[in-house]
Amino acid sequence: MEVSNSRIVGLDVHPDSFAGAILEGMDPWKARVVSTSTRVALPLLEKWALRHTRESDVLVLEASGNAFAVAERLREVKRKVLILDSHRAGKVGKTYCATDRIDAIKIARIYLSALSPLVWQPDQKTRERREVFSAYQGVVKEGMRLKQQIKSMLNEHCLRLEKGFRLSHKSALNRLLKLRSWTEVQKMLLHCATTWRVRSWQTKSCFV
Repeated sequence: MEVSNSRIVGLDVHPDSFAGAILEGMDPWKARVVSTSTRVALPLLEKWALRHTRESDVLVLEASGNAFAVAERLREVKRKVLILDSHRAGKVGKTYCATDRIDAIKIARIYLSALSPLVWQPDQKTRERREVFSAYQGVVKEGMRLKQQIKSMLNEHCLRLEKGFRLSHKSALNRLLKLRSWTEVQKMLLHCATTWRVRSWQTKSCFV
């Protein structure tokens, strides 16, 4: 924890807005709330930081979907940013900060308590790799879901796929339609499932 600084700025960040609280003092429960800002539009983040904080301040926020992007923006205006583990911070906040109505104040006190570990902040390249891996996992998961959906539909009609049958192949739909006499609605379902399955496979191949 940054012990040489007497001002901690807690930030409660949302997708399109944020709240900020400036605390003075290093005791987590006695630190004085200097000022608070609520419902500030996120595009005004840098302007708010330059106006209300100093380069010597420590700005703290919880890990969330946009935490790394927010931290990067603040570093560009020469602010020191730390990110708390959201799971641990949530537990500490419920236990010790129940009287603080503003979450930004809670975040600052949680940091001062040193009861929540800090999250490692990856560089831009690492973040890009994480995004690629996350997208790949999503495509694989969706592909498996569609495969199971088709198999379940076939099973309802006592049908099984032949060994080596590739649902991602462009001829898959025609082969499925020949397995039995399908209604128009069933044909539509098979068409939708196999079309998305092929697209899923094509997207997946982009990551290889």
